[in-house]
This record gives sequence, structure tokens and C-alpha cells, in this order.
Amino acid sequence: MLYLAYQNSKFKRQIEYTFNLIISIYGIPHRVIPYGELAKIQIDPLSVVISYGKERPKGKFTHQVHIYESSLFDFNYLKPESMPDTPLSRFQDIPIIYSGNGNLPDWVIIQENEGEGRVVETNIDIIASSFFMLTRYEEAVTPVQDKYGRFPAVASLAYQEGFLDRPIVNEYIDLLWSGIEKFNLGLKRKKLWNRKNFAVCLTHDVDALRKYNWYPPLRAIASWTLKHGKPGRSLAVIKDYLRAKLKGDPYDKFDYLIKLSRQHGFVSTFYFMSGGRTKYDQNYQITDRRTGALMGKIRENGFEVGLHTSFDAYKDPEPIAAERAKLEDALGIEVAGCRQHYLRWKTPESWRAREQAGLKYDTSLSFADHEGFRCGICVPFRPFDVIENRELNIWELPLIVMDGSLFNYQGLSPERALNRVRSLIETVKTYNGLFVLLWHNSSLDDSDRPGWKYVYEEVLEYLSEQNVFSDTCYKTVRYWEDAM
Repeated sequence: MLYLAYQNSKFKRQIEYTFNLIISIYGIPHRVIPYGELAKIQIDPLSVVISYGKERPKGKFTHQVHIYESSLFDFNYLKPESMPDTPLSRFQDIPIIYSGNGNLPDWVIIQENEGEGRVVETNIDIIASSFFMLTRYEEAVTPVQDKYGRFPAVASLAYQEGFLDRPIVNEYIDLLWSGIEKFNLGLKRKKLWNRKNFAVCLTHDVDALRKYNWYPPLRAIASWTLKHGKPGRSLAVIKDYLRAKLKGDPYDKFDYLIKLSRQHGFVSTFYFMSGGRTKYDQNYQITDRRTGALMGKIRENGFEVGLHTSFDAYKDPEPIAAERAKLEDALGIEVAGCRQHYLRWKTPESWRAREQAGLKYDTSLSFADHEGFRCGICVPFRPFDVIENRELNIWELPLIVMDGSLFNYQGLSPERALNRVRSLIETVKTYNGLFVLLWHNSSLDDSDRPGWKYVYEEVLEYLSEQNVFSDTCYKTVRYWEDAM
């Protein structure tokens, strides 16, 4: 049994949320209580007390881990002054986002007190540091936006301090566990994903069904010739169009994606658009017979159809709910989850809007301009709304890699991108986590993206060799919810 005791009752919701999330990964029975309750409880000698506060709680505990609290949960909360000081300190190469105020000679010390048991004390504020990443706290406090209204990776603490490619919250979870293990009580962490090495969700955002309509791309041809003075490019467009008419549209890769997933023992989730009026939104209608037939084929193969919320529907529940209802009408079934078009996001409004629209999960949280661990974690989790001060009734499946981040923003070659994806897979494997991959059907167009179809094939081959748990995003959420 673990007893989690906190001193700062003013921020009890934030602290309880973080404690519960961390301990749920362990799968060990626990109670979260304020300091004042400790004296009223008969604590078993084989239990562990994990305390969190400016001072250690009074009392004799056989096994205690004390985390000294930092200044995040204080009067500067949600103000720029509450942001962590940089450059960050490190403990065994682990970045310390917030450090506690304990007067300790080192980051972690162990005291053997005769008659009072063993105490592990740390100035690494695991609670505040984890909360900062899980809630995207900096995005709520720092109003930085790119031209699409997104918080860019380059503005994030993780990017600037060089740990965006690390699930730092999982590292904090392991760090706290190492403190618990020092008591040699034989406590065992729960095995996740039916004892598989890790889990994977393959996903595809359907921004366009076809590269070309039935008529030639006259505007593109004229633009390359008249505006840019490059008739050679116009000729290439004409050839590509004729090839598409003869051999099939290069964006119509759905049969291929279904077959490839099945070949490797995977299932995928496809996100379709059903709304939007901007130039960035879909070029197809969800009510079209061909679109309906495609979605039917996807579902018949045991794959999931989710909602790809439109460009402007990223923080308002009304258009999200309307687009969800329209997709459900076309499908004839409930739509459980979504991913945001262009990965547009505003913290915490976007999470809240999805909850209010009745969705059960989201899987948008990666930076468009850089792959990695935006939320610092590689397992599903319920977000916390830092404005309304509550845990939200929706699951987030953190997106780890989007294809466009690799070739559009990072400018990687297919060879370098493949190595990069493999490295991130190995990181997720280390923490028995969930690897969520986004690959657009349009990225399989060899005329525009030579080599990237090969990258996707090699990634699936690599994943198939790893003894992974694989299912659709919604079924993965349901498994996780039951397991927790």
C-alpha cells in the first residue's frame, strides 16, 4: 500500500491529479490524503508513505519518501513568474524542471533514523515537474504562436533544454519508483499491454481522397508556366496527371494501407473530415457515395474511423460536435475520437472543447514542427484543465511522430527519417509505452514524396518484429481504461 500525503491544500486538485496519474502506472493500491490525515491512520509497517510539501510531515514512518515542494504551486501560479528557471539542473542526466526547497546536500539522500525507519528525501520536485509537462502548462502561460496559431516546438522548454525526444514524465515515474525500491519490500509494478513490450497505434489523417479531380489541374499548369516561368514543371504536372488517370490516383492508397497493416498483424485508425470552410480543409464530401463506400471498407476490415476536426474547429465545442454528428450520420455509428487538422491547438481550451463535444479521446498532442514527446509522456492519460482546475473526462493518446514533421519541418531525408523513427520507437519500448504514428495517405505519393512510402513500409516491418500490442485508438483507450 502507498500513502500519498500532501501539505499544500490550496493546490490539492493539481497535486492529487499528478499523484494519481503517477501511481496508476505502478498499479499498486494507494490513498491520497492531506498531512493532517496521517496521524489518524494506522499505517502498516510494509506500507510506504510518499509525502510532498515544504516540510516533512511529523510522525514515525517505517518507510518514507519525501519530495520537497518547489514554488510552482504558489501565489505566482499561472503567471509568467512561475515558469522554471533555465538552464535546468540535472540529476543523472535527468532534467529537473522544478527543484524543491529542502536544505539537502544532494538531490537525493537516504537517512537511517533509529526507531523511525528509513527516509528517502529529494529536492527533485517530481510532482510539479510532471504537472508542468502533462498539462502543457507553459502553453497556457506563454502566448507564443506560429502563423497557424500553434505553439511551436522551438518555443517549448523541452526543445530549448534538449529533452523533447525523451518522455520525461516517464523518467520521473521511474525515478520515484527507484526511491520506493530502496525499501526492498518486494513491491511489483503492473505489467502493461498484456505483457507485450509496448503498444502501437497506426493512424492516418485523410486530408484528401484524391490528388486530382476528373479535369486536368489547369491552374497549376498555368501557374508554373506563366507565373513562375518553369514550363518544365508544368510538363511534369501533366505527366503526373495522365499517369494518375491511367494507373490510379497517387493519393488513393487505402487498399494498400489496409493490406499492409493486415500483413503485419496491425489495425489502423483513419480520421476523416466532415466540415470546414477554409482553404486548408477537405476537398471531399463525407456524404459522397464513394467516400461512404471507402469508410465502409475500412470498418469492414476491423479498422476505426475517427473525426479529423477542421482547421477552425480546434477550440470551440460547437463545430466539433456538429462535425462529429455529420460523420456519425454518414457512418451510422458513434464516433469516439479525433485528431485536429494541422495539429492546431490551444491549451487547455482544445481539450475542454473535445470533452464538451462528447468525444472520448483525442490524439493531437505532438508539435507540428518537431516529432517527440510534447506532453512528456508515452502512455494514455486524462488531461488537466489549468484554467477550470479540474481533470477532464477525455483521454489523450500522445502523438509521437507525424510524417510531415520529418520531411516538411525537419527536412530529413528518408534514410535519416527512418533512423529517427526507429530511435523513438526504442525509447517508447524502454518505458513500456504507446507509440502513436501518423502517416497521411498523400505521403505515399512517390512522385511528390519519393522514398517515403519505403520509410512507412520499413517502420511497419520494424514494429512487427517487436512483440507489440496493437489495436485501433479507441480500443486502445478502452483497454487502458479497464487496466487502470
